[in-house]
Amino acid sequence: MNPLFFDALSWIGLALCIGAFFIKDILMLRLATLVGCVLMGVYYTHIDVAQGMVSNVVIVAINAFYLLKRNERNNKVAPPLECSSS
Repeated sequence: MNPLFFDALSWIGLALCIGAFFIKDILMLRLATLVGCVLMGVYYTHIDVAQGMVSNVVIVAINAFYLLKRNERNNKVAPPLECSSS
């Protein structure tokens, strides 16, 4: 595949990872970091840099864990509120 394609992936991934520092919404921050690290991981796999692959896999796993945890918490049904009539 064209090396320019992988260079573009790395620049887009880097932009997403750096841009995530400016995101206040935690869901969007985690999604941006997750996508950015996946793109960077593809690039590091292509150029065969083990440290880059490992660091990005770890960051992707951390963000995926917290996104799944957040989704699980949001899917729980809250118990009904009881009103006391006076």
